[in-house]
Amino acid sequence: MDGTLVDSTAVVENEWRRFSTRFDLNAEEVIAFAHGRQTIDTVIHFIGTGEETVAAADELDERELVILDGIVAMAGSTDLLKRLPQDRWALVTSASRELAVNRMKAAGLPLPPVMVCRGCR
Repeated sequence: MDGTLVDSTAVVENEWRRFSTRFDLNAEEVIAFAHGRQTIDTVIHFIGTGEETVAAADELDERELVILDGIVAMAGSTDLLKRLPQDRWALVTSASRELAVNRMKAAGLPLPPVMVCRGCR
């Protein structure tokens, strides 16, 4: 989804910069590592495991659910999805279902009948 159908770069990088400042980390290193990974994996990589880790990851995930300004459709994705039969495509992402739905809607893109997401059952 992200980077293929939806451009969430501005939101994601801003949140990782905020995280980096909070934990006195090099933001560019964190951002370079974080793209394409689940939040918890990046947080563990940079601050280790423990209660603070879970809390930091949960906070990042919660903020990304509601910060939608700057989420846009990738060039050509709207036209592509209009051309595909509704029953012939699926959305696959490491994001949660809620985040995927929020971002697709924020980008003005339709939701497919099948979604494969983190935590989807």
